[in-house]
Amino acid sequence: MDLHHGAKPFFVTLCRANGEQMWWEWDVDPLTRKPKILVSDLVEISKAVHLSGEELVLQNAKFDVAALVATEYQFPSWPWNKTHDTLLAGHLLASNQPHDLTSMALYYLDAFDLEPYEKSLEVAVKESRKLAVKEFPNWQLAAKGRLDMPSAKEKTWKYDCWLPRALAKELRYDHGHPWHTVLRDYSNADSSTTLALWIAMERELKRRKLWKIYQERRGVLPVIAAIEHNGVTLSVNRLEKLTNECREESCKAGQICINLASSLMYELELPKGAVNNSLRKFCFEVLKLKPIRNHKAKTSAPSLGSKIAMSHYLGNLPRHDKALTFVRNLTNKRASDTALAYMESYRRFWVPLHAVGSQGNTSGGGVHRLHPFLNPTGTDTLRCSSFNPNEQNISKRDGRNLRYCFGPAPGREWWSLDAENIELRIPAYEAGEAEMVDLFNRPNDPPYYGKVHLLMFDTVYPEIFARHGAKVKELFASTYYQWVKNGDFAVQYGSVEESGTADRAYHRPGAFAKVKGRFARIHGPGGLNERCIRFAEKHGYVETLPDKTVDQERGYPLLCARSKWWGKILPTVPLNYHVQGTACWWMMKAMIRCHEQLDKWNALDGFYGFITLQVHDELVFDLPVGDNFQRILVLKKLMEEGGNDIGLPTPVGIEYYADDWGKGVPR
Repeated sequence: MDLHHGAKPFFVTLCRANGEQMWWEWDVDPLTRKPKILVSDLVEISKAVHLSGEELVLQNAKFDVAALVATEYQFPSWPWNKTHDTLLAGHLLASNQPHDLTSMALYYLDAFDLEPYEKSLEVAVKESRKLAVKEFPNWQLAAKGRLDMPSAKEKTWKYDCWLPRALAKELRYDHGHPWHTVLRDYSNADSSTTLALWIAMERELKRRKLWKIYQERRGVLPVIAAIEHNGVTLSVNRLEKLTNECREESCKAGQICINLASSLMYELELPKGAVNNSLRKFCFEVLKLKPIRNHKAKTSAPSLGSKIAMSHYLGNLPRHDKALTFVRNLTNKRASDTALAYMESYRRFWVPLHAVGSQGNTSGGGVHRLHPFLNPTGTDTLRCSSFNPNEQNISKRDGRNLRYCFGPAPGREWWSLDAENIELRIPAYEAGEAEMVDLFNRPNDPPYYGKVHLLMFDTVYPEIFARHGAKVKELFASTYYQWVKNGDFAVQYGSVEESGTADRAYHRPGAFAKVKGRFARIHGPGGLNERCIRFAEKHGYVETLPDKTVDQERGYPLLCARSKWWGKILPTVPLNYHVQGTACWWMMKAMIRCHEQLDKWNALDGFYGFITLQVHDELVFDLPVGDNFQRILVLKKLMEEGGNDIGLPTPVGIEYYADDWGKGVPR
């Protein structure tokens, strides 16, 4: 994960189908941590990869490719068309199970255990680290806080796998000493196991008639590899400005909380995290807040950390009450502190923006670049996970809009293409929910103007909507309208009526019952939600809507979690996974199509554009400044083609960003 901060590979292993093992191991300079990579070895590796007609099998292919690129050797373009990835195959076969090589080898290869190899390496590295500290204090060992390894946490032994061999050579240990070969044994076991694992997985994919889906899915690998390589730019000046504003807001809100507690003769100690005993005692014993319990939490203690609890207090405490003032400022402090933590992670992982010639970027003062890691198998659905840093949760809340920090570099511009309500459209069209479908088909007509939240507002608060109509969005932006949105998301992500979660989010008892009654084709008896639950109870999984261009009969299977106590499928999961998974499949197709189109443009006319961000249902494109609108219309059409694949319209909106991602211009 630190390949953009100086890390480079020092061991490459390859295993052929006939069992022949090849490896290349390079010495590492212990004073600089730089491997002494031989160009002749890189030539051999390149020939093995590019000139052979053999297919390639890797575990987490895009990371291995990025590591080879980090050697700075000019490898030819990676042959993605003949590359397989056991990580992708493992997710398709068992989406919510572990996908690390050791776990999958145990499952698919009948007790073939890699753990002893890793344990031997761990013991050797830890012992060698102790010895190096004693004998060679100038050697540069891995440690949390080093600028060249921002992803390092407390356990850093894996960063020093080169060390046992280096010490064995430096101290002239006998050639039979295990430190000479412990890394080699571990690494070569990995490559031979990966190959054996793939043979078993390929057989299973074909047996379960998932081969076509797998073949389509692996098309996302070069796209994600390119997104990680190109990264995303942000302004140092804007980040510093927002950091200062958030610090001031946090300090101000925190002091108000402390002063208010002091006025009630209580010495409050604000927590460094979400909650501490001092805060609990003040809220429940001094302010006498009504306890709100989080039904998803492992404890039955009242919740002060959940959004539902804080939203309840903000919506129900009397105006001008000290309790409301306290909760409002506590919420503001938490939001500011969260934003500060994210911005600190951006500083930890950023690298200066350098001129990169043919890619069209220019060095610009105060512009840095992040290279977030995207994992297409990191969730139980098809949604990518992201870290170092996380690009999937860049907040766009007013006042703490972290998108303000991000934007195009000098000479570049950003365009955002965002699917319009795709996760609401999917169940509406699939279930034939006439009122919702009509709303989507007539987006400019009153009284809802294509806005599902307005339709739901009329369902939950009909008396208020009757008085104000569509103006409720502005009149009650932070109260009724926000509560309706919160309730809509609770319903969308599988809340069941009995839990009361949706009613609390809507701030109205019986709200979910009203929603179920009005939209019975989705939520009523025999509706889409119930059908998804029945399917999952029978099979253990749900499927996305079939992609007609891939498999007319089957969608991507997503395993559903079961209750600990009765073994029943959790009722909140099936519809959520079905809808979210379908939307993510649509996004995957959009990424593949747009990436291929950008590659064509980049090859023909000196233009260089790329996808810089993929966030939920949104793709952000980084293009050279120019007349790009016609290109964007082409990309928009390519994204919307995904609707034809799954059998429903999926319109896409356009926004243009000349400066920062927090302030777009609709086009």
